[in-house]
Amino acid sequence: MDDENNTETEGTTPDTQGLGDAGKRALEAERKARAAAEKRAREAEAKVKEAEDADKSEVERLQSQVAELTKTAEAATARADRFEVAAAKGLSLAHARRLVGSTKEELEADADAMRSELGIGDEPKGKPTGRPQEDLKAGASNKDDGEPDPKALADSILSKAW
Repeated sequence: MDDENNTETEGTTPDTQGLGDAGKRALEAERKARAAAEKRAREAEAKVKEAEDADKSEVERLQSQVAELTKTAEAATARADRFEVAAAKGLSLAHARRLVGSTKEELEADADAMRSELGIGDEPKGKPTGRPQEDLKAGASNKDDGEPDPKALADSILSKAW
């Protein structure tokens, strides 16, 4: 067998091996024609869609728009319900995204289940739930310290300075 047909030569690709200059030109012309035909097909599809849309009555267009807007509103309402239930149950925003249910009652039941799984118990009303709150104090002061006497403080500073 010929080794020329099995090896690539410089400037050719496997699909053009063995083709003469005329064959390569014909292949290139066919590729260009195919690309042009695909472009014309896409343009024709766009025109057909445009014609179909033009055939629709104004009522049909408005009905499809209403359906789309209704779908968007339902998704926004469901998201708002999840966040409202999470806030009422003392869950974080990250937990709110994980709540599942199509009604508020289902969301509340899921939130209660999530609270019990996370070990978040019922706490007195008015106190935040979730993370424990630290009782931080400013500086080295103590709650039991009384208010300092400004005159005594000034005297002690002035007596040390002189």
